[in-house]
Amino acid sequence: MAIPDVQPFDYRSLFVLENDRLLALLRPLSQDDWRRPTPCPGWDVRGLATHLLGGSFTVISWLRDGFRENSPGDGVDEQGFIEWLDELQRTWVTVARSLSPKLLMELLEWSAIRFNEALGAQDPSSRVALVSWAGAGPVPVWLDHARELTEKWIHRQQILQALERPSDLRSDLCYPVLDALRWAYPFRLGPYSRKPGAFVEINVVDPAVAQLWQLVSSGHSWEFDGPNPTVKVASFLTGEQAWRLLTNNYHEGRDGHFETAGDPEIVEVLSRTRAIIGTPK
Repeated sequence: MAIPDVQPFDYRSLFVLENDRLLALLRPLSQDDWRRPTPCPGWDVRGLATHLLGGSFTVISWLRDGFRENSPGDGVDEQGFIEWLDELQRTWVTVARSLSPKLLMELLEWSAIRFNEALGAQDPSSRVALVSWAGAGPVPVWLDHARELTEKWIHRQQILQALERPSDLRSDLCYPVLDALRWAYPFRLGPYSRKPGAFVEINVVDPAVAQLWQLVSSGHSWEFDGPNPTVKVASFLTGEQAWRLLTNNYHEGRDGHFETAGDPEIVEVLSRTRAIIGTPK
């Protein structure tokens, strides 16, 4: 799987846009709104916003200050990393329960500037990043930046859901987010070898964020490729279904059934592919 070195989007500007939309969403909330439960078990809106703040603090501490005393350690497997990360996040959100919504907003605004500065000091083409759902080895730093954007964008969608509002699928952010999430497919398909030329097509059929992801087998790996007239496996999703499925937020009863056709084993892999750390549901 060849992930290009050149970043496809200006992620620094996208982080500014995402943070502006988060703050605009949170500013007018009432006390009752802050207490609404979110799709993240045990976290209300304030807890999820606190989680976002903690994520920015971690990035600033790691990248700007080189401070990594609280890390999972060398040699930890994916399950061990998940357990470490879950405990870290639970602890932070619990400790930060004393922060008022006003102070939380101020800290989110303050940290956004430092977060962007920390990312801007990195070379996006350097292959020193790790994104576990996109590959087992180092990937370009820009993909880690894209992962951070997807994290923030997805949690904002979960806050919108908690407030009983529709997802924000405006293309200026949703399109880059989906473009990042697609990198889970070649990695998750990797163990399922097919003869060279076998072809997979994932079609996001949405007027605002339409994307066509096509992968071809080399016999031992899967790579994104151009159009192929002999598609063997196909999947058709809306933009809403695509982001929800790839991030463990999909529920067929609410989000509708999506169409698939072709090799049953490959279809099952596509249906269970997630661009997150953890087990599909």
